[in-house]
Amino acid sequence: GKFHAASVMNNGEHGAEEDSGDEEGFTTGKLRNIFGIANYGGESNHEEETALSKDQIESTMNMLEDEDDVKAMQSARKEAADELQEFDESIQFKQDGDETDTTDDSIGKQDKVAKKSKQKKKKVVLDQKVIDARQIGGDDKDSTKDDDDEKELEKEFANWQSKVGMDATKINDSLNPLELYGLKIKESVDPYFSPYYFAERKKLEEATNTTIEIDLDEIERMKIEEEQRAFEDGDLLSTFPDPEALPRQRQLYSREKARLRAETIKRKLTGQNWITKIDELSKKPFYFNIDTGEAIWEKPNVLQMLEANEAARSGGWRILPLKLLVSIMECLVPFPDRNQCGATCRRWHEAATDISFVKHVWPVEMGALAMNDKKLGKNHFRTIADAISAAVPGDTIELGDGHYWVQYPGLVVDIPLRIIGDEVDPSHVVVELSGDILWKNCGWMEGVTIRRPRIATGIASKSDILRIESGGRLDLFHCIFDNHGSFGNTVSMIGNNSGGRWKKASISGGDKSKSGLLLDDNAFAEFTDCEIRDNAGV
Repeated sequence: GKFHAASVMNNGEHGAEEDSGDEEGFTTGKLRNIFGIANYGGESNHEEETALSKDQIESTMNMLEDEDDVKAMQSARKEAADELQEFDESIQFKQDGDETDTTDDSIGKQDKVAKKSKQKKKKVVLDQKVIDARQIGGDDKDSTKDDDDEKELEKEFANWQSKVGMDATKINDSLNPLELYGLKIKESVDPYFSPYYFAERKKLEEATNTTIEIDLDEIERMKIEEEQRAFEDGDLLSTFPDPEALPRQRQLYSREKARLRAETIKRKLTGQNWITKIDELSKKPFYFNIDTGEAIWEKPNVLQMLEANEAARSGGWRILPLKLLVSIMECLVPFPDRNQCGATCRRWHEAATDISFVKHVWPVEMGALAMNDKKLGKNHFRTIADAISAAVPGDTIELGDGHYWVQYPGLVVDIPLRIIGDEVDPSHVVVELSGDILWKNCGWMEGVTIRRPRIATGIASKSDILRIESGGRLDLFHCIFDNHGSFGNTVSMIGNNSGGRWKKASISGGDKSKSGLLLDDNAFAEFTDCEIRDNAGV
């Protein structure tokens, strides 16, 4: 700006004072080279160049600068000249001893100096106001320009909307691929990466994971105690009654409180505290508890029980509530009483075979869970031996996927029992047996693999994997018996009427001095799709 112009002018003035042959002087040819102006009129490059004056250089540079910068430079130069003139010693002043000097001259000189200083201050203020006005005008121009751009965009969008209409399909068809991509980003991507989305998602996760259990009875008890203390302290009394009337008022209050509590309990037992309302958004009915303020979609349990009781009173024993039938069946022995009751009708059979009667055994892979007694639950056991010890005739023992260890001497089954594993793939349920399984009664086995563990190899000598004795009958489906690494028969049926019906069974690993399958003369067994292989004996 002005500093650049002043620098150029000083250089030009310096160059004019020096010899025309100096390299730093400004001449017509040099300025033409600076401004990129070629020689015209057949001027020769070797023509003698004349030096430019200070005014010519200044006017030329002013043409290159902004008008505001030129005016600022000129005012600054003028101020500098005025300030230098005040301290210029070359100006002749009258001496103090001169008779022509008067007091009026000195006063006039002071007035001139004060006047000049005031003019300078006014000029500075005016320059500042001009600068502020330019800035404000520039901001107003920018804001006005932005408003005009917004109005043009709104006008353009209105025209486009009037042509296309409000149909979403037409709007999508009128957009080009780049606009469609931008719209997709705004609708499908940006909302899921905004701070609002993450905040709402965090609140939803906290509300879902947070389960608050409210004990209404405990809250009611605390409320009664607090009211009793307030009543004894006199805080519940708005007046000052006669002390002789206080016992009567306490009695009336207690009786009214008991009546209200009895009505609440009655509504809870009869289901009268549940009413049906319609959701405003989905227009679907839901159930609302007028006492607790709870709202649920499913029908409350108390209403289901009441409906089941009404149906049982009208339909008789065949449509008794399932929960009631299960409670009755739990008092019966599984075999034969519960089996006989299950033959009454379909409803009774469903109750007799309820899953709550099945005994579950945890595999060793879930040992950490099985070690906690509180997490075992009803009819859950750590080992197969524990489940057999707690079983009653006709019970069912279910084995989940995993491994089960049975220590020496093994297992003894002397009651009717069912052992269920994985009927599709018995290799998922593996029993590592040390000793043997002695079966003395009837039963059923399905989807189980029984084999010798490596650490037991050579220890349990002369022991069979499964031994069915006199009177014992075991029906079997899709099981594997592997006696490799141990001595003795794989399966043996000894005694009168021992045996069973076997289907899709695999027997292997019999010792060379024993057998894979040993049948006594009085034993009877039926085999279908079974496999007996890799036995060294007969």
